[in-house]
Amino acid sequence: MSQPRILFVILDAFPFDRVSSSTTPTLWALAEEGGWSEKGGQSVLSASTYPNHASFVTGVGPEQHGVLASRAPVVGEWRPAREVPLAARTLFEDCRVANLRSVGLFGDQNLVQVCGALKADAHWPPQGQLPDSCARGLLGYGADQAVVEAATSMELKTADLVVVQLDEVDTVRHLRGPDAPESREQCTATDAALGELLEPLRSQWAETLVIVVSDHDMERVEPGAIDLNAEALARGLSVHVEHDGTACWVVGETTEEALLRLPSVEGVRWMSDRHWVVWGRPGQQYGTDFGLAGQHGSPRTARQLAVVGGGHSLARTLGSWIRRETPMGTAWAPTIRRCLGVVGQGA
Repeated sequence: MSQPRILFVILDAFPFDRVSSSTTPTLWALAEEGGWSEKGGQSVLSASTYPNHASFVTGVGPEQHGVLASRAPVVGEWRPAREVPLAARTLFEDCRVANLRSVGLFGDQNLVQVCGALKADAHWPPQGQLPDSCARGLLGYGADQAVVEAATSMELKTADLVVVQLDEVDTVRHLRGPDAPESREQCTATDAALGELLEPLRSQWAETLVIVVSDHDMERVEPGAIDLNAEALARGLSVHVEHDGTACWVVGETTEEALLRLPSVEGVRWMSDRHWVVWGRPGQQYGTDFGLAGQHGSPRTARQLAVVGGGHSLARTLGSWIRRETPMGTAWAPTIRRCLGVVGQGA
């Protein structure tokens, strides 16, 4: 079996169950070539953009790669995710060692650093800085069309691995709500952008494997936000709290019982030594109220889109797998490594 050219596409916050022949014809056609996980895949916690993207390219969870949330600790100081050095090896590094060409394109400019794409053979936006002329979405990230246009100069046909992130569904679902008409319309528009991205590869379709995922789902949130750090201090807990939408990372010496006694906490999951993820009731968010209608972070938002297609024979094989089992977010990097023949070169 020949080695495929792999296009790994992350549609940020795309709902796992919104695939149909009428509203998302590109995804539907891919699913018919390979498969679609109708129950969705499973994200890492917290169910947010940066930890899940880091897991997509490394194959390990946040407690191993180090990108816990929108911020994470670096030498004892909590820094923005783009400033956190990955503690696990990425697909881009694997490709470089194996003399395979890799490309990374991201609507969310912070993901260039979060995903380690500076070590790809080509990446966009340059150094994680959007050009002044770049079209942007309503929250300031690169518009889907800007990513598609950037791809035309990246020689995708000569790449062994292309990792692409389209951001606008996440923006609209945040601002308008997960199930608003505008959000449904954006899903269709992003599907069309995906179709444009795929079109130049059609001449080599038999060599192409396409994997399309989302990083998380969304839930509608109520106005107002809770400061879990203040709750912890009031109960005498000596911990660091990192708010992350509808969930929080809690780091320090504590117990599940102590965390569940906090007024706003409904659920707790132990992640690793002294690291916990907690969440509240549906509709409750933590940190700062930015006036958003939709948020993510809790296990309620942990379902991921998973669609496989393309003309390569592996599309059917992987399609059967995702229809049969729940694909974990950490499973994609090992799967891609096997497909590219770089097994054992990962983290």
